[in-house]
Amino acid sequence: MKRRTFLGASAGLITTPLWMPRQAAAQTVPAGGYGVGVTGLPGLPADFQNFTYVNPTAPKGGAATFSEVGGFDSFNPFIIRGNPAAGASYLWDTLLRPALDEAAVAYGLLAETVAIAPDHGSVTFTLRPEAKFADGSPVLASDVVWSYETLCSKGQPFYQQYYAAVASVAASGDRTVVFTLKPDAPREMPLILGQLTVLPAAWWKGRDFTAPLTEPPLGSGPYKIERSAFNRSITYRRRPDYWAKELPVCRGFYNFDLITYEYFGDPSVALQGFKAGDIDFRNENIAKNWATAYDFSAVQKGLVKKQVFPDRLPAGLQGFGMNTRRAIFADPRVRQAIAWAYDFEWANKVLFYGGYERTLSYFSNSDLACSGLPQGAELALLEPFRSQLPPELFTKPFTLPVNDGSGNNRPALLAALKLLEQAGWTVKDRKLSNAAGQPMSFEILLNDPSFERVTLPYVQDLKRLGIEVSVRAIDPSQYQTRMNDFDYDMAIVLFPESDVPGNEQRGYWGSQAAKIPGSNNLMGVSSPVVDAMIAKVVAANDRVSLYAAVHALDRVLLWGWYVVPQWHLGAYRLAFWDVFGFPTQPFRAGFDIDSWWIDQAKAAITDQQRHHSNVG
Repeated sequence: MKRRTFLGASAGLITTPLWMPRQAAAQTVPAGGYGVGVTGLPGLPADFQNFTYVNPTAPKGGAATFSEVGGFDSFNPFIIRGNPAAGASYLWDTLLRPALDEAAVAYGLLAETVAIAPDHGSVTFTLRPEAKFADGSPVLASDVVWSYETLCSKGQPFYQQYYAAVASVAASGDRTVVFTLKPDAPREMPLILGQLTVLPAAWWKGRDFTAPLTEPPLGSGPYKIERSAFNRSITYRRRPDYWAKELPVCRGFYNFDLITYEYFGDPSVALQGFKAGDIDFRNENIAKNWATAYDFSAVQKGLVKKQVFPDRLPAGLQGFGMNTRRAIFADPRVRQAIAWAYDFEWANKVLFYGGYERTLSYFSNSDLACSGLPQGAELALLEPFRSQLPPELFTKPFTLPVNDGSGNNRPALLAALKLLEQAGWTVKDRKLSNAAGQPMSFEILLNDPSFERVTLPYVQDLKRLGIEVSVRAIDPSQYQTRMNDFDYDMAIVLFPESDVPGNEQRGYWGSQAAKIPGSNNLMGVSSPVVDAMIAKVVAANDRVSLYAAVHALDRVLLWGWYVVPQWHLGAYRLAFWDVFGFPTQPFRAGFDIDSWWIDQAKAAITDQQRHHSNVG
């Protein structure tokens, strides 16, 4: 489900429109929560009362229960150690809040104003005087400074890279914080800093920030922890004294009195929990389930609703990621061959009931995706690196084999075998081996057994090439540890993207990130060309140059064959017991569960019948 998140991709905000020079006059977010944007002026007027996609008079009350798979043992989501509880982001506030119906726009939350220096050399946030933590103590500039410094020094490696363009931070009085930026700071730094979660420095004094947190923390957010049982469930209670509840950026949100996350050891058991009426809501990401698993009596009686919510956001990329730190995946020809062996058309027809589109870009479902051949400004960026890039990048549009859906992908497999032979691998006794006689073999690591039905047919095609492949599903906590340590051969990876890619690209693909355990550079991408394209993306100060740089980066990554692209869907498939009310106006993000509420009239009818419904 969609919740407030800590590590979202940058949305690229500056206080002047992106096409204006960085030396343009500084602007501020006026008191009351006005906003700033990167692709144009904010869509809401200075005196707006609420976001247009919410119901500002949504009733408060009731309880909602969601499911999670795996377990948790910590309330600290900012560190590598431990498994943080779902929903922990409800406990704290950030400086700015993004608008989900506008591209690259955010409005003040903790920050009453935000100003950028005319030379783009600093960003200044002024806190709202009414901002308070749950114990009534004020949120101070010193808390902002402490949070920033602690996250960078003791938090996940992500933070060091995300805030790498900050030269220094200092408090000026109780309410003003000044971030001084490095000369090459990316244009989105005000938003990146606006995403900073502000923690209470006094509460953390004497506590080890690097250790899993087992006591409920003090926060400033709309909810507090009501009760919890590690690895089993956690319940949050809405705070009626939440300091920001009447701010325009919060009006219409946070309507449930109680939010509970129940943990299950297996996704199939979680689905059964939903059918039994123990779980209220599901964001169904398995096409087969959507097509076949919801034909039970509660659906037939109208007690459970199925609804598709289209979205207009970049889908990013999901695929089988190859860890290039492993010698077996060092050669891009090997990676290309392995990618060509995947029969998407058969999988989409047989496994997904035709429900998906093939992903052909790291920025799918958006105009940020490259297409055709590089031309104009994009070609000019790539030309200096021609000798370091595959010749085909300049002469052929990026494509993947298109099979007929019958399961007979022999032409693609033959083409893959030729690539493997060029890379020094040949089939001997039905096994693919190198010149030293070593067979090609690797493991596909999964954290969700439901992906076995997707992975095993792919394994069979790889075996037809003589490759020995095993599949191993482990629990989410073990999986996260192994991914943090880059201890895997192949795994299913997901890289979300925003309307305005920026500094987060360094964490995804930068050479420096490839060396840092726990970073988001899972495939170990380490390429001077990729680094150069990332630098162009970060430095772009108008929409035209940004598009050229992102297209070039996308093309270089695609031709690097780091991932076997899978599929995407520009919509959310939601199933829920008929107890909710929600805004009906479509908007870019598709849906936001924080804007839903319990419809007491519906709940009275549904709750009376739900546990008597047949779950079969």
